[in-house]
Amino acid sequence: MRARMAGSGLALLAALVLSACGASDSGTPAAAPSGTPHEITPALDVGLCGSADANQVGALSGFGAVTLISGDPLLCRWETPDGSSIAFRWFRNSPIGEYRSEAGVSAGRTGIDIVGRAGFSWQAAHACEAAVQTGDTDFISWTVDSVAVTGANACAAADRLASATLSKR
Repeated sequence: MRARMAGSGLALLAALVLSACGASDSGTPAAAPSGTPHEITPALDVGLCGSADANQVGALSGFGAVTLISGDPLLCRWETPDGSSIAFRWFRNSPIGEYRSEAGVSAGRTGIDIVGRAGFSWQAAHACEAAVQTGDTDFISWTVDSVAVTGANACAAADRLASATLSKR
């Protein structure tokens, strides 16, 4: 008898829960959200190390021989025999507008356009970083830090590297 009463109680409880889920105070369905949804620009897949190998990095930077010191999908670093360095970074889910250079270059930034994509550049005496948007919330960064060339030449090298990466996509 108890089992039968428990089964009836459960059935009654289930009926109440189901009827409450379908009920609404006003008797009318909820209105659909208004406005147009924001279209997200898909990010480019820039590949490992910005799709660049040591030969390309050496040629585009103007440094000649470079050696890959470390490389993973988000950060690659090359060095030259004289101690100069080049770094590629891929920032995923990071808005470019909030980025500040970590490369030890000056705090001021200049707007740039690389193959039709907006970005920023930071320059110091012997270093430069070019950060370029690759989607709504992704961007890449090329940093050139030289013991010999001027910041302007480092910026030209960073721009060439960024352009090569984005042109492959």
